[in-house]
Amino acid sequence: MSNSNDQAEDLMENVEQSQTGEGSSGDEGVTYIYEEAAEDDDDEEEEEDHVMGEDEEDEEEDEDYVDDGDDDDEEEEEEEDAFFEIFQTAESDDDDDDDEATHTITLADLVADAQDQPDRLRRLMAIINAINGGGGVGMGSIRGRRQRTPSPMPEPDLETGKALLNSGEFGRVESAYAPANMRKRKSVQKKLWMRELKPKSVNSLSLGESILPNNPGKVVAVYNASAYSGQYSADGSIFASCDKDWQLRIYKTAGNRLIRQKVIQGMPGQWTITDHNLSLDNDWLIYSSITPYVYLTRTSADASDEHHQLDFSDDRFQGGIWSVRFSGDGREIVAGGHERIYVYDIESRTVLHSVKAHTDDVNSVCFAEPSSSHVIFSGSDDGLVKVWDRRSMKSGRGSRPSGILVGHAEGITYVTSKGDNRYLASNGKDQKMLLWDLRKMHSTQDYMNLPRRRDSGFDYRGDQYTGSKSATIPGDCSVMTFQGHKVLRTLIRCHFSPAHSTGQRYLYTGSADGKVAIYRLDGTRVRTLDVSAAFQRYKNTNRTQNFLARDVSWHPYYPTIISSCMEASRTYYQDFEAGLVRHSFGRVDDLESELSDDSSETDIAGPRPRRRRF
Repeated sequence: MSNSNDQAEDLMENVEQSQTGEGSSGDEGVTYIYEEAAEDDDDEEEEEDHVMGEDEEDEEEDEDYVDDGDDDDEEEEEEEDAFFEIFQTAESDDDDDDDEATHTITLADLVADAQDQPDRLRRLMAIINAINGGGGVGMGSIRGRRQRTPSPMPEPDLETGKALLNSGEFGRVESAYAPANMRKRKSVQKKLWMRELKPKSVNSLSLGESILPNNPGKVVAVYNASAYSGQYSADGSIFASCDKDWQLRIYKTAGNRLIRQKVIQGMPGQWTITDHNLSLDNDWLIYSSITPYVYLTRTSADASDEHHQLDFSDDRFQGGIWSVRFSGDGREIVAGGHERIYVYDIESRTVLHSVKAHTDDVNSVCFAEPSSSHVIFSGSDDGLVKVWDRRSMKSGRGSRPSGILVGHAEGITYVTSKGDNRYLASNGKDQKMLLWDLRKMHSTQDYMNLPRRRDSGFDYRGDQYTGSKSATIPGDCSVMTFQGHKVLRTLIRCHFSPAHSTGQRYLYTGSADGKVAIYRLDGTRVRTLDVSAAFQRYKNTNRTQNFLARDVSWHPYYPTIISSCMEASRTYYQDFEAGLVRHSFGRVDDLESELSDDSSETDIAGPRPRRRRF
């Protein structure tokens, strides 16, 4: 009874808004007339209540939809007409002689009559929400919307993935898809004993490459503003984080622990620090904002907080800097801005190259390998990943890419290199992470012969992606597709797993649903780490609070992942709580299930406790 009263009060508030015009999407002066269903149609109402209940469940199953034709529209209209018929009259002066057939009542009267009828209150609420522009359950046709069915998730290409894992370029071949007759159901304890007693019987790397982070997760740092980026250094001795509060935090690592070493107050810019990067020797750090300047500063605790301003502006500069990366020798910086990529020489303080590279913002740039600065990758909101050779690069429009990678239906949020000058991966706003092989890239001439991608108008910052999950882009040259995570609200980042501990057999990414997804190269999602649950435990509350993982970083030697998170439940254009979440290997049953065909994760038991004898 109390729930019905609460609903009635909420409905009355909506009625007042409708009468005063607040939140209404219709024209001013419109009068709504409702025709009440006849009392003799009770049986028909009960049947259609059941139908609307099913519609309610169908709408909550998935956020990605495809059209299902016009039949659903006709069925939905029949359901709605059984309850009410909505007529619009331009002015109250246009009254006709049909009042005898239609009983005109006010919304307040409807609410008062339905005080003790929860089902009827729910239907009235749906109508009011539709009138106010909010949409209601089962009232899609009022707003001209079509009912849609979930778009199915395509199966990964396992054969291609197996070929990659057995190619020898992603870790030991013995650790990937070994023949079934060579697999024996052994506990981890026995494998470790056998490695010590008979070293040749168990490959230590084969065992180590299957150890993945999977403990429940722990919040290790809490910030008052969004954490935009966080990365381990190449040797794992430092973790650096940049945040929207214009602070850069340098942590010293001790195993899995983070020890704060230094907090650097960044130079003010516009909106936020968009990116940061550590030099290979860990002595220097660069960071950027939506300005033409990149700042260079020292990371050591006893160094001064002096910031060296590097000016990237020229006559063609627009917008800001979205991505920055050091070259392997630390002498040059590559940066991505509005339609352009820049190569900057630190010693001479000059822009060596300013290239018109894309037709939209360049969200991510990186070097192909740490030992050389010749090859550069760039990803843009125009949906393309391009490959550039410094030796043939010219400033202005005269420079052409060495190759173009086609496969994303929406803009690129991040590009990362495997470091071997051959493979790279990218995250896209089409909710896909793609793996690329440079040997399959298109030349500029070949790309010109492909049909152009049309702008869908999708805004990842607030919309839900409704494109097809199995759509094929003309000229798609990607090697593998990874789906299941969400690239929404911010520029979500992805990376290859470390070479030393995993052989780079995995790709991992943050997600807007508060998860960190780890994929094996065959497209299988082998781990899901929940950062939202970690924050909920940290706050010791039962209230659900959604966080998203914007950036993720895997320690180069330990099975530990740290996620840079921000709260996702509030309005996008606000400061809110954020922080770092650490997931590590905490239990013996966290080994990847591919260790054995017959054993599952729960089958792998930890070592038995030994009795102490005195």
